[in-house]
Amino acid sequence: MRIALPLICLFGVATLLTNTVSADDDDTAPRQQTKPAAVSNDPNILQLDQAGQKLAGIQTRSLIAVQQTPEFTAYGTVLNPEPLLNIRQQYLAASAQQDSAQARYSEAAQNLNRTRDLHQQDIVSTRRLQEQQAVWQADKANLASNSYQQQLIAANSRLLWGDTLSSWFTSAQNKNAAQLLEHRAQLLQITLPANHLLDPAVSVIHIHERGQRQAALPATLISAAPQVDPVSQGPRYFFKCEPCRLPFGAHVTAWLPEGGQASSGVNIPQSALVWHLGQAFVFVKTDAEHFSRRPLSQYTANSQGYFVANALQPGEEIVTTGAQTLLSQQLKGLIPDEDKD
Repeated sequence: MRIALPLICLFGVATLLTNTVSADDDDTAPRQQTKPAAVSNDPNILQLDQAGQKLAGIQTRSLIAVQQTPEFTAYGTVLNPEPLLNIRQQYLAASAQQDSAQARYSEAAQNLNRTRDLHQQDIVSTRRLQEQQAVWQADKANLASNSYQQQLIAANSRLLWGDTLSSWFTSAQNKNAAQLLEHRAQLLQITLPANHLLDPAVSVIHIHERGQRQAALPATLISAAPQVDPVSQGPRYFFKCEPCRLPFGAHVTAWLPEGGQASSGVNIPQSALVWHLGQAFVFVKTDAEHFSRRPLSQYTANSQGYFVANALQPGEEIVTTGAQTLLSQQLKGLIPDEDKD
């Protein structure tokens, strides 16, 4: 009896512990698991339920038809307007001298006429008349010399800068010249590739110092430059960029409309594009839970992101946020089960 009592007690305690553990297991609620993404027979199709889409932060956008004119790329620099400022100073100084010479010539002409009248009345001598004629001749020559000086400065300016910029900086008051001199705008020189010319209908291009088309700033055409590039033989053009605040001498990339017929297509944001093995893709939402990975063979950067002409159609819904997550899930689903271990 002394041995049976402890065995019965131990058996009862073990039974109690077993029942307690079983009760705790019964009270514990099963954990909720998100249904993993599934890959269909088509490796480019991915299935993801609504809960999975919310967890991955998937956002989509419907595509809208747009028109885009073809563009080509050129390069240029931000010019220092100091040479134009020197031309302006020289021309305005010559203009002031011209005004002074004109005043002296007008006075000499009046004095000559008065002296001639007095000479006809025998009031002054012939010598005095001759002296006044000499003064008039000297002032006339001085006036012509100053006029030639102005013309020379303007001609040299046109040889280097063209008619438009020369006109801006040889005028006493010009708002465009003031913008450039007061750093409210910057002067750009863009060199086109050889055998290219700017389309006559183009007045605005876009530029960026780091070659980012999405962040490019507009620049307005001033005129064609008189000189071509000495290395590439490409034509040069002057542009004015009001929103630019770049250091002088900075190199910029320019995108110029090429002219011709505009292309029809859609714009997609930069975040919609994903890459795999060197190929660009986007994900198109085909229904509530299915996404199709579609390759893009041709796309062009623009201010909206990328322009796609043929691979996507207006009205289709593309993934703009979470495309990289979808790609990772799709590639993960393609791995055989024995390789995942």
